[in-house]
Amino acid sequence: MRLSLIALALFATTAAADDAPKPVRIASGVSGHIHPAACVTTAGTVLVIYSQTNYRDLRLTRSADGGKTWSKPEAFALTERAEIYPGSLTALRDGRVVHAWNVWYTDTNNGNKKSRYVEFSVSADDGKTWGKPKALPMNPKEFSVVRHPFIELPTGQWVFSLSDRTLAFDPQTDKVTDFDKTPHGLVPIVRTPKGTLVSGTGRRLTTEGPKWEEIAPFPKIAQNGWRFDMVGLDNGYLVASEVLGEGVGGNKWRFVVSRDDGKTWDFDNAVVFYDPGRAIGGRACPRTVQLDKDTIGTVFYDDDKAQTGGSGVFFLRTPIKALAGK
Repeated sequence: MRLSLIALALFATTAAADDAPKPVRIASGVSGHIHPAACVTTAGTVLVIYSQTNYRDLRLTRSADGGKTWSKPEAFALTERAEIYPGSLTALRDGRVVHAWNVWYTDTNNGNKKSRYVEFSVSADDGKTWGKPKALPMNPKEFSVVRHPFIELPTGQWVFSLSDRTLAFDPQTDKVTDFDKTPHGLVPIVRTPKGTLVSGTGRRLTTEGPKWEEIAPFPKIAQNGWRFDMVGLDNGYLVASEVLGEGVGGNKWRFVVSRDDGKTWDFDNAVVFYDPGRAIGGRACPRTVQLDKDTIGTVFYDDDKAQTGGSGVFFLRTPIKALAGK
């Protein structure tokens, strides 16, 4: 009987390991500032854009089955002639998709120093074709960089969390204003189903406002906020991606969840979603999206060339029930 119980326990452990979600490789041979972006369109298509080669060669791939299989990555033609730094993807309520990226340029008014500004393009056909790029204002004093999806407010404004300012853009008039005077830096800002804004700096702004409230403790995503991620789910969960371990990419990545509109965060039941059993090559830069009512998906990169298949971009599906805590 004892041997049978031991065998059963070993079988259960093996089955659990076999059933654990596994990353799907969607690109190989990547290098440099890879930094993927992702969104899910209203048609259910998962779009991912990443940089194949440092400062060049943005590529787009798509999945029609929730990230299980992917199309062959194709060049994003609008940036082929530019020196760029990767940006973000945002799906709008009306079905359109916005891709924003960062353009390197020589600032002749600032001693010919290199700087960056944001351009964006809109697709009205599920990311198949893209409109003429528009630019957000240049900042003569410092970089202006985007790395996270913007917030589409009920008023129609787009709120960009940029490295130099938090900017409100009116797509009907192209008018640009400061959203608020609170410094955030290049961190994610998300809007919950209750209308609360939660900033990666560890602050929240309710509809009652007008002041941002401090949240403590909060996931460690404020420093180097371009690396980290936070997403709001339809069920009210907020999910932040946090790195564990030393080194550039750490040794593993985990989800830390808030289930009360961002007020408190469940560190005790954090969910490790990527643990290759070694130091992670590169910074991973995960980006998570909600695929359906039961599943989230995370795109990330690992450029450790010693892994099977070499450096690459990967997509991992995680059941939302795994985030429920105990």
